[in-house]
Amino acid sequence: MIQDIFPYKYHNEYRNIAAEDSDYVIPVHQQRILCSCTETKASLPTAAEAERIWKIDRKKLRYLFAIDEMNFFLWDQDLEETAGFRWEHILTVRGLEPAYISFAAAVGAHLAHWYENNRFCGKCGQPYSHSKTQRALVCPACGQVAFPRINPIVIAAVVDGDRLLVARYNKKHFNPRNNQYVLLAGYVEIGESYEDTVRREIREETGLEIRRIRYVASQPWPYSQTSIAGFYVEADSRKPLKIQEDELSELVWVKREDLPPRRNLTSITDNLIEWFRHGKTVEEIRKELE
Repeated sequence: MIQDIFPYKYHNEYRNIAAEDSDYVIPVHQQRILCSCTETKASLPTAAEAERIWKIDRKKLRYLFAIDEMNFFLWDQDLEETAGFRWEHILTVRGLEPAYISFAAAVGAHLAHWYENNRFCGKCGQPYSHSKTQRALVCPACGQVAFPRINPIVIAAVVDGDRLLVARYNKKHFNPRNNQYVLLAGYVEIGESYEDTVRREIREETGLEIRRIRYVASQPWPYSQTSIAGFYVEADSRKPLKIQEDELSELVWVKREDLPPRRNLTSITDNLIEWFRHGKTVEEIRKELE
């Protein structure tokens, strides 16, 4: 999955430090990343390169996180495309190598989105200041503290024996970068457990009642500022399907052997489908992830 960057390790502790020459800069503007990309690889500018190419003021770089000993900083203003660096949609960078760079770009975009949408205190309207000790925004007027927002989502692989229920989104929700089958998912509502959300979402989108809800794994999904919990659930494939047409254009049961391989394994959707396609049990999956 996208967070699997072994042997590298992600350190999200906030540090009030200045950028050194070799530190990486993640330029983010309107959900785009300024990077140098090929079909398989991605690279980010260093602080020294950003200073030389775009004459940026290092004092305006905001510390984000570290991966091993590599520090990453945010630049949230527009820059000229030059020296091989181009503005790419954040999803274009998904899955490119090295994995720690594509992961860093996604998480950097998540934090950039939060900073962009939290410039002023929601309680009194005064401009926020950044905390010196933690990743938080503090209102100097009323003391309100805001932390990065993460929206919880559940995703469920509905199975019946050797069949898996898969879907396609309609035009309203269609992602042109991914026309593969998807699984059923939805946001956790106020007062709901993850299991309650799974039951509600499956009922709303398919009309099915489910049983045996089994948690499998979770992952951050910075592209939508979410954290996703993945489940396997069981349902009777003989029951009629009632498709939620507002979101879905297709809903179909597919046999294990008829499922096409996923193009990559960056998302929990990809992994849930691949694990099922290979006949792995929840216990086997959990052991692999230990």
